[in-house]
Amino acid sequence: MHKKRKFHQLILHSFRLKLPFPLQPVSTGAIIWLLFAAFSISSCTSTKNTTYFQNIPKDTTLTNLVSPNFEPKIRAGDLLGITVSSLSPENTAIYNAPQNAEGTLLGYEVDSTGNIEFIKLGTLHVAGMTRKELKEKLQKDLTPYLAQCVVAVGFLNRHVTMMGAVSPQVLPLPNNKMTILDALAATGDIGEKGKTDNVLVIRDKGNSREFKRLNLTDESVFYSPYFYLQPDDIVYVQPVKKKAENTTRIIGYVTSGLSLLIFIIDRIIK
Repeated sequence: MHKKRKFHQLILHSFRLKLPFPLQPVSTGAIIWLLFAAFSISSCTSTKNTTYFQNIPKDTTLTNLVSPNFEPKIRAGDLLGITVSSLSPENTAIYNAPQNAEGTLLGYEVDSTGNIEFIKLGTLHVAGMTRKELKEKLQKDLTPYLAQCVVAVGFLNRHVTMMGAVSPQVLPLPNNKMTILDALAATGDIGEKGKTDNVLVIRDKGNSREFKRLNLTDESVFYSPYFYLQPDDIVYVQPVKKKAENTTRIIGYVTSGLSLLIFIIDRIIK
């Protein structure tokens, strides 16, 4: 006991600190409890902003969820991937878009007037059509040339943009089945520097932009029309404020420092 008090007085004297009361030795158990409390605060601070669905009750079933019922229309500047197949593979090759050296479809580009040039069929006006409508038209128009042909149409240059506290990148969007969760997973997820309760989706509406903030900590996101992303959407994940980030870092430093101090005291006393 005398050794502990003497060591504490020595530490305080070296820092020229004066206390208005006599210093009492602090037990190892009390110090460990303080370390545990500091660690707990640090952990809560770092996970509060990054935990998905934390407000959803346990073992809950959600019904009447939003469905991906949006079908984007073809427009000028789109690059269409069109593949044709039939009972005669040797006759379908000429209808398929060429590929580059890496095997990627080069596609059919929709020009400024909304047209594409398709072999045998000539100039086709496709702007304003959905993929399904173009698919049905091509299958009908190619029937005289190919028996039981099947056509698939996809977008090769539609995308969504991911920004903020994620790994910023542009994600291809060949169809309209990508959810906000799919996009976040593809960009490395929201880490400790991002907020799951304030994810902004910016949607292109032609001559206007829609801004919608999503809260990924509860079930509301599953009912939002922004749960399924659309072509040219921009997703921005708000970073955690620097003050909160610095507080978490300081708590970590203090915890590490106290751990080192306990180790030194323990070595000296023994």
